[in-house]
Formats: sequence, structure tokens, C-alpha cells
Amino acid sequence: MKLQTLELKRKTLIALGVAATLGMTAGMTACKRPDGQMSDSAAADAPKESASLGAALDDTGITAKVKESLSNDARTESAKIDVETNNGVVTLSGQADSAKAKDAAEELARNVAEVKGIDNRISAPSAIDDMSARADSAASNAGEAVSDAMITTKVKASFAADDQVKATAIKVDTDDGVVKLDGKVASNTARERAITIAKGINGVKSVDDDKLKVGSSS
Repeated sequence: MKLQTLELKRKTLIALGVAATLGMTAGMTACKRPDGQMSDSAAADAPKESASLGAALDDTGITAKVKESLSNDARTESAKIDVETNNGVVTLSGQADSAKAKDAAEELARNVAEVKGIDNRISAPSAIDDMSARADSAASNAGEAVSDAMITTKVKASFAADDQVKATAIKVDTDDGVVKLDGKVASNTARERAITIAKGINGVKSVDDDKLKVGSSS
């Protein structure tokens, strides 16, 4: 019993250390949204077609300005980023070689005066991925299964780092590899994103999302 208690304490300390590191990383990579621009979830749910011919012409001009900013900035000039604008909402997709480049692309797009919101769908490796891989490797080398505490920690950290779900109030609990999500999110898109993230964490057997609802968290 004493050995089991010591082992539990050791796993808890590891989980807390990873959580602290991941939390700091997530905080450093967040992009500030200028006043007047819509929320990330609203931008993600916005129509992907221009409302009128006039809007389409304006959107073409916005797209050109965003592309110019991306090509003239050293942080993003080598990234393969596609830009699409609909009714002033810019969708960024493609591939960046780092999380910093992804954040830089969003920052540059947000600074274009006519932009009303950003749907950032750029794929990029992140410090979160690296830390999770190291934690998984350490557990594997020790001949241990990923603990429930570690799974919960990584799910929460991944939520905090994701633009679509980082501001939501989601409770996470793990029991024998089954992740239970409880709370409210702003949109169906954010709900599906949270479920997808949880399912992608190493060691997760299944996700119970019955209590994860769409609606106001207030």
C-alpha cells in the first residue's frame, strides 16, 4: 500500500509539471483579437460565401492585402498558407512550419483594417505536441500505462491551446481511460472540436460527451 501511494504521488507530480509547462506555452501563443472583430467561434461558423457581388469585390481586396502581408513578413514568407475571405471574415488554411508562424499569420491578417474576424485553420506542429510526445515516451519507457491524471492534464492543456475551445468552460474527468466532458460551449463547431481533441490524446479509450452542451456558459 505504501509503494502504491508513493507511485500515485510521483505520477501526480509529473502531471502537474507538464500542466504548468503546457499552460505557459499556451499563454504565450495566444493572439489578441482587435476591438470590433467577432469571436473565433463566430468566425468559424460564418458563411463561407460572399453575400453579394459588392461583398465579393471587397473580399477580393481583403484577401489580396492579407496575402501581401504574409509574403512580406519573415515569419510567414515560407509558409504555405491559403487565404479566403467571405463578408470580411478571413479563413486561413494550409501548413506552417511552427506554432509561431501560425500565430504570426493570424496576427498579420487581423491587422488588416477591413477584416471582421479570423477562422484560423492552419496546421502547425506545436510545443503542446512535443510535450505530450515526451510525456508519452517517458511513461512507455517506464513500462507504465498513461495515467488518468496525465490524460486529464493533456486534454485540459490541449483545450487551452486551441483557438476554438480555449475560452470555454469545460470540465474534464478521466476514469480508466474514459474522458468525461461536462459544460457548455458557444457553438456546435466548438463542441465537435473539443471532442476531436479529447479523442486524439494518447491513452484515451473513449469520450463521454453527453453532458457537453451548446449554449451560454453564464
